[in-house]
Amino acid sequence: MEPQKWVDLVVSFSFGTAFILLFKLFLKKRSLLELYFSLAAFTISIPYLLDLLQIDPTIDLFQWGKLISITLYISGLLVLIRESKPVFARFPIYLTALPFISFLFFPLLINSIVIKDLINATYQGGALVVTVLVFTVNEARAKGRRYYIIGISFISAAYLSYWLYLNRLNEPDLIWITEILLSVGILVTLFRFIKSQQEK
Repeated sequence: MEPQKWVDLVVSFSFGTAFILLFKLFLKKRSLLELYFSLAAFTISIPYLLDLLQIDPTIDLFQWGKLISITLYISGLLVLIRESKPVFARFPIYLTALPFISFLFFPLLINSIVIKDLINATYQGGALVVTVLVFTVNEARAKGRRYYIIGISFISAAYLSYWLYLNRLNEPDLIWITEILLSVGILVTLFRFIKSQQEK
C-alpha cells in the first residue's frame, strides 16, 4: 500500500472513531454539542475514506469536507460557549447555526485557490484559538487537563506547520505530517472530552 493510503487509513480511522464515540454520547445525552462535534468528525472522515477505497467523486470532497467539518465544529464551540454561561445570559440556540451561512458563498469561491485557502485558514485558526480559550477557562482547574494541553498542542502544531510552512512549499509529499499530528491531537483531546462529558 502506498504511503498516502496509509495516511488516509489513519485519518479516516481516527475521525471515524471520533464520530462513533461522540455519536454514542449524543444518543445518551441528546445534546446539540455532541451532535455538532460528531457530524464534524464524520464529514472530515468521508473524503479520506473514499480516497482510501479509490472512489473518485465528481466534486472536490476534500474542500467541501473541510468547510463543512470546520463549520460544524465552530457551531459546536458556540454551543459549548452558550452552555458555559448562566441560563439568563445565554444567547438563543438558533444562533449556533450562524456559521452555516458560509455554505451559500463557498460554491462561488471554490475555484479561487487563494480566497478558498484564506477562508479555510481563517476558520481553522479561529476555531483553534476559541478552542484554546474555551478549554483554558472551562478546564483550568480540572483534573486531567494535561490531555487537553497535549491534544491541542498536537492540533496547533498541525495547523501551524501546514499553513505557515507546508502549504507555501506546495509539496503534497509532506502533508502527511500535519494529518498525522491532527489525528493524534484529535484522539487525545477526544478521549478527555468524552470522559469529562460523562462525568457531568
